[in-house]
Amino acid sequence: MTGTLGNVGEFTAVDHAADASWFVTFMDVANALPEYAAVRRGLAGALGDLAGASVLDIGCGTGDDARELAALVGAGGRVLGTDISAAMVRTAAERSAGLELPVDFEVADMRALRHADGAFDGVRAKLVRQHCDDIDAADDELIRVLRPGGRLAVFDYDFETLAVDHPDRRTTRAVVSAWVDGHQHGWIGRGLPRRFLDRGLRDVTVTPYTVRLPFDFFRASLEGRLTAASASGQLALTEDRLASWWAPLHEAEDRGRFFASLTGFLLGATR
Repeated sequence: MTGTLGNVGEFTAVDHAADASWFVTFMDVANALPEYAAVRRGLAGALGDLAGASVLDIGCGTGDDARELAALVGAGGRVLGTDISAAMVRTAAERSAGLELPVDFEVADMRALRHADGAFDGVRAKLVRQHCDDIDAADDELIRVLRPGGRLAVFDYDFETLAVDHPDRRTTRAVVSAWVDGHQHGWIGRGLPRRFLDRGLRDVTVTPYTVRLPFDFFRASLEGRLTAASASGQLALTEDRLASWWAPLHEAEDRGRFFASLTGFLLGATR
């Protein structure tokens, strides 16, 4: 994604973006990371036996994960992918056309789903809750549409876990703090077990997954948000000082020495 500038915090406004394709490309790059494949396997495993199951995939994006789930549920099951963005749903449907998989897509707000109570055997939400401004309503809906005895699988980053190898520790701490606080729910990962235990779920498990971030993906994840934070004064760095902070990271990438990682948590639970 070199040469592009977007803000990953704007996934709820994809349909209003000047270039929605930036978000599609970002998701394609993310899903190509090997650690994301491990997360997808973990989420599918947390849902239990999927043969013949009905599964709701919240925040389906381009539909890659929903199509994987559809292959697992088989002809006797069904997968519904939902996303708040019509552009994402359109892309997901186009990429699924002709594949003869039991998968459909629809535009939906996770805070107010149209489906009946207990409509699904499994509900999955990967990296979508962080974008929701009413997380309580969203979590209540995830549980409402899950049948009693059904399985919930959720994966969220905890953004405070961002680690980046940089020679300037003081400035890096300020940059990371501004990035974390720029999220609506910067600590969303660590709150997973508490939130769903409080809602009465059982058999709760939490598994950490650390994702190593290639430089281009790291830059795409941080650059837009940091630029906005600098411009607003949230990050007390001028444009030139922010560029100076980036400089050793570019140099490290050129030398094959760049390192950054982010850790998320995968929750599995039974209603």
